[in-house]
Amino acid sequence: MEHRDIRPSAVEIDELTVTLPIPGGTLTAVRDLSLTLAAGEMLGIVGESGSGKSMTALALMGLLPQGADWTARRITLGETDLRALSERQMSAQIRGKRIGMIFQEPMTSLNPVYPIGRQLIETMTLHGGSRAAARDRALELLHAVGLPEPEERFNQYPHQFSGGQRQRIMIAMALMNAPDILIADEPTTALDVTIQAQILDLLRDLRERLGIAMILITHDFGVVANHVDRVMVMLKGEVVEDGPVEAVLRNPRHDYTKRLLASIPGAAPQRAPTGDTPALIEVAHVSRTYSFRRGIFGPRREVQAVRDASLVLKQGETLAIVGESGSGKSTLARLILGLEARDRGQIRIDGTDVADIPPMARARLAQPVFQDPYGSLNPRASVSEIIRRPLDVHQVGTRAERDAKVRRVMEQTGLGPRFYHAFPNQMSGGQRQRVAIARALILDPRIVICDEPTSALDVSIQAQILTLLDRLKVDLGLTLLMITHDLGVVRQMADRVVVMRQGEIVERGETTAFFNAPETDYARQLLRAVPAF
Repeated sequence: MEHRDIRPSAVEIDELTVTLPIPGGTLTAVRDLSLTLAAGEMLGIVGESGSGKSMTALALMGLLPQGADWTARRITLGETDLRALSERQMSAQIRGKRIGMIFQEPMTSLNPVYPIGRQLIETMTLHGGSRAAARDRALELLHAVGLPEPEERFNQYPHQFSGGQRQRIMIAMALMNAPDILIADEPTTALDVTIQAQILDLLRDLRERLGIAMILITHDFGVVANHVDRVMVMLKGEVVEDGPVEAVLRNPRHDYTKRLLASIPGAAPQRAPTGDTPALIEVAHVSRTYSFRRGIFGPRREVQAVRDASLVLKQGETLAIVGESGSGKSTLARLILGLEARDRGQIRIDGTDVADIPPMARARLAQPVFQDPYGSLNPRASVSEIIRRPLDVHQVGTRAERDAKVRRVMEQTGLGPRFYHAFPNQMSGGQRQRVAIARALILDPRIVICDEPTSALDVSIQAQILTLLDRLKVDLGLTLLMITHDLGVVRQMADRVVVMRQGEIVERGETTAFFNAPETDYARQLLRAVPAF
């Protein structure tokens, strides 16, 4: 960092302002932003949704939404003044050639109907490269980003790769034309913790080997802590803090930066041992197998999603089920809720087999809170209608009694009267998740099963939802089952931990013991992958 001033500048932006049209006026998405990125430097831009960090990257790429307006005293890429370039020149000379970009969700960034090799080749031939040279370059980069067997998989389609492999392909695609700058916009948000660590290490390694400048955009300080040279914090379109990453993490100056750092899940308070507390959920030797056929005439295959799983959830405790995508944790939760039938084994809730509990009674025992607050709420129903719906279905009380209960639960979950007639599209992600929690609580269940309840939320909103769940657990005497891949959430919330891998439970124990002395290599691998600072 001390030599940053003698390195040539890869990017210089001076007083960038971006405005977007909204009903009745305009919204300033970025206000008077200035930055300098040196060649070979890695800059982290941190901020919550709507802070302007992605809009800054889109302005640099010339990809602002239709109707957006922007001004700047200076935007240069090396010696090139980007303000003077037409859209045709930006497309031919800059985007994909001198600036590469990696987006958050690789599955939506890759074309599902073309093999990945063809997509990589086109990235280079569109800018004048030959097909032969492009193929050689693509294979070279697929090797460089660590994709297994690139020659054999060159003609496979995006759906035939895992999430981490698709992101490696996107990184290779962004590097096809040897750009001066690589912009990574939330490149690991959709990935499991171990895959996230691999992708971040890969980006750092590529930066060191290729000498490329990088901008890493994220809402997670843990992501930038060990991978960037400098961090810029954005709030409501403005830069509120900018400096070497170590200095910002150790001695943040702005109150917003301090709040973001304080919101990162930390160690839970000392929890009383559950001891002889009675079991509320008992799972014994449960398995679930899915059968499917590839194509109309393909052979039938079987995948065992859950294999011989056993666990106990005690009254009043929080049990976390941890694992990567495909580990079987969400399938196990659906089996416990009775949403799917098990192949073998026993699942008992309060001493009764879940298959023998009528659906109405089961709904009053256990309720889910799903991962995506955008997709789990009816967009055509008001908040009060969404929360009241279970009462209507179960015909609980009179209309007046139902309305009174809706208002009471809304108050418990931090939803004021102003949201009573609101619709989901008028609310933030955190507010929508509060609605989902209120709906889960309306039938007074004894158990709430939370499937990745905060993974779609910004870190400060995540902290608010976790605090709310912890308070409701105490106030209402709830028992919580948390499904997550986020070990920070586990550390803050859970009394005990169960670790799943490839359908099997591979480790279980008290939370403190799990973090201090994990028993299996896989658990140690998960813990090593957690960003730390």
